[in-house]
Amino acid sequence: MPIIPPQPPSPPSPIGTPISTLAVNVQNRLEEIPVGAPGTLWSYQFEILTAIVEAMNDLMVLVGRPLQTVNVPYTLTPNTVWQSYPAGVFLITDMWGAGGVIHKVDLNSMDFVMSSWHSDWEQDTSPNGPVRWMPIGMTMFAVHPAPSVPITVNIDAIQYPVAEAWPYTGTETVPFQDEFFEAIEEYAAHYARFKETGQDFQQSLSLYQQYLAVAKRMTDIQDRRDPVIFSTSLGATAGVRQIDKT
Repeated sequence: MPIIPPQPPSPPSPIGTPISTLAVNVQNRLEEIPVGAPGTLWSYQFEILTAIVEAMNDLMVLVGRPLQTVNVPYTLTPNTVWQSYPAGVFLITDMWGAGGVIHKVDLNSMDFVMSSWHSDWEQDTSPNGPVRWMPIGMTMFAVHPAPSVPITVNIDAIQYPVAEAWPYTGTETVPFQDEFFEAIEEYAAHYARFKETGQDFQQSLSLYQQYLAVAKRMTDIQDRRDPVIFSTSLGATAGVRQIDKT
């Protein structure tokens, strides 16, 4: 018999499916008739598309992927330490100014630990811009000292799966591979049925449980693909635990 050489692995599924493709499947799960825009019981643009994007946001938090990192210039609002996140940014990781890295601290340290200034540090300003920054929740951050003039910093950040502004049009693309699509559709259908309340909503909880099961499984798979994973060994590298077969 001829020896068949090993075949190269199949390329990964292309990223770039529009969310309108998933929206049709969500409408079918909801038994929406007719399927398509603008929707009968659920608004296609304001409810179905929004539910899909919310599903992707939740899935990114659970699975930790995809981490769409971006570097964006951002002009700080002068004369205030309190700043709002740039549009489309989920999490700021690093910040850079003209003099190099702007060090990350936390709000508790500013208020109770650091003794170089008084408790009214929020009033400090400087024409040279901040030398430290701190995250505050999911939509704001603070800088110290506050710039007395508009100053532009560079922000390294993780972007939302869909960075476009709401309301969505359906042309926004899904940054997940297609093995995630079913989970996204299940979450979106459950999310949309919240307004039905009662028994109909209770029945949709099974969709949410299936979504969580897929998210857990995909988390395990993605972790095993990483050369180094986070562990409880204080940041030291640790191998992946072997799978026990019974």
